[in-house]
Amino acid sequence: MKELSFSEQKDLLIKGWMSHDARWFMAVAEHFGIETANRLNQFVCREIGRVEMKRFMKTLALSPAKDLEEYLTFNKAAFALYGSGLAEYDIKALDHRSFEIHLKRCFAYENIVRAGIKDQYDCGILARIQGWIDAQGLEHELAPPLGKCMMVLGKECSYTISLRFH
Repeated sequence: MKELSFSEQKDLLIKGWMSHDARWFMAVAEHFGIETANRLNQFVCREIGRVEMKRFMKTLALSPAKDLEEYLTFNKAAFALYGSGLAEYDIKALDHRSFEIHLKRCFAYENIVRAGIKDQYDCGILARIQGWIDAQGLEHELAPPLGKCMMVLGKECSYTISLRFH
């Protein structure tokens, strides 16, 4: 058996986690209903984001971001580590505390379409990013608020996040 490269190992771990996530969501939806699955998914995604960013910062001995430029650097690194290959996105700074994130491709959208639940799914991806923000002790505003998947609604998946730095 050939030895796996770091990239191959990371890809297997990420895909394994995403397979678990999808199956967990569907099991909750089947047993307790889609509304419960959506509510729990957003809660769990935010908590996972909080934990993974705290670990990320601890491992790299990073302090919470002091400004938008530093926050966006953390965000880009976290996406590269935790979401490699799962989404394609653009981030654009709007001012000294706000940015826009635009997902052009999203694994969650692709999977809910395949699973046949696209009209019932509420976005969990941005909840994870909110967890990354929470882990840094930052307050924020998200517009529009989380709800139905934007792509399912026929809209661009685009959110504005305004941060309050300490």
